[in-house]
Amino acid sequence: MRAIFLILYLFTFHTFGQVTPNPSIEKKSAQNVFINKIEITEEYTVFHMQFYDKSDEKEFDKFMDENPDLARRLHNMGMDRDEALKFFRQRLRGEQTISFQPGSQVVLPNGQTFKFIKASNIPVAPERKAVEPGKKYFFKVYFERIPAGFEKIDLIEYEYDKEGTYQYWNFKGIKINNPKDRKPAVDTPVEVLKPEDFRVYGKVMDAVSGKTLNAKIRVISGTQRDSLQTSRTGKYEFLVNDEELDFSVEATGYEPLKEKLNIKVFLKSGSFQKDFFLEPSQSIEREPQEAVGEQVEESTFKLDKVYFNVGQAQILPESYEQLSQLVQYLKVNPTYKIQIEGHTDNQGDARANLQLSNDRAYNVRQYLIEQGIETSRIKFKGYGSSKPVSPNDTEENRRKNRRVEYQIIKEE
Repeated sequence: MRAIFLILYLFTFHTFGQVTPNPSIEKKSAQNVFINKIEITEEYTVFHMQFYDKSDEKEFDKFMDENPDLARRLHNMGMDRDEALKFFRQRLRGEQTISFQPGSQVVLPNGQTFKFIKASNIPVAPERKAVEPGKKYFFKVYFERIPAGFEKIDLIEYEYDKEGTYQYWNFKGIKINNPKDRKPAVDTPVEVLKPEDFRVYGKVMDAVSGKTLNAKIRVISGTQRDSLQTSRTGKYEFLVNDEELDFSVEATGYEPLKEKLNIKVFLKSGSFQKDFFLEPSQSIEREPQEAVGEQVEESTFKLDKVYFNVGQAQILPESYEQLSQLVQYLKVNPTYKIQIEGHTDNQGDARANLQLSNDRAYNVRQYLIEQGIETSRIKFKGYGSSKPVSPNDTEENRRKNRRVEYQIIKEE
């Protein structure tokens, strides 16, 4: 009965917003991603988007046209077009992944920019999600709310449309419904948050200076256990399913913090902001002055404590300590530029190994950018198995060849 009352109560109020379904776009960098709708709410500018890649069907048809004998053999084997296309996707194409860049911006004609806030149903880089060709993926991205009166905007995910093997999603000249005298949107039912959807969010900050910190936060909520590494702005967010929460917060150079929180009195609001303040450790070390990692050449260093699962490009949490040291090193040496280089052993498909090494180098680069290092200071490149440091004849030697390194480029 209480839930019904809440829904009826919410129906009686207008929700502020302007909606633009299927906006027209003057130019976009990728043909496999679409903007289905744009909403301007009280808090955000929300893009409802869709990823749908059918480009491999054209490649498949072209391949079959150029290889009629193969097409005929497949037909004689009783394999129809859909089955042959599935075989083509599995054997001839590498894995495709998607994510959304945290440095994305909405740009107005006057040059004013509005920051990316969060994303739903798509990971934020450097995390990535594998996708299947021919399958539709729907997601939402949230930006700061733009002011009334601007009816043409740009969505810029990155300064370039493409870099290396990565395609970025840039949209220019998006026409939206956003008049100067915009009015509340038509009444629509508002979803009432369930207990398991309760949102706890906030920042981690230095208790002395107030600056935001990169920290690791763990939360226990009933049977749910979750953890995350905050962004360079110190922000975190959890969806929890119990009233009693146990938090533990850790950051390099700071005393660890443990706190309990009961959210029962806040359930009606659907969310609660909880900021954490960490005390600097008495034994805090000086910022590292020496290069990080194992030196392999005069200006090249191996990140010997950066880890990945076999065959995957996602950085494991135990890598963050050394990567944070590299961040500090680059901040202490602001004239240095680096190139992140990924390497693999020679096991498996060479083309897949090249892509894997490139993805790993890219993800390390994205982590550094997230921690405040300028994009222009970091390049990345994958070499696959082309630059081994040991023969690929034993597992131990192959382990040595699976590595990420960085090369320092000094500029006076």
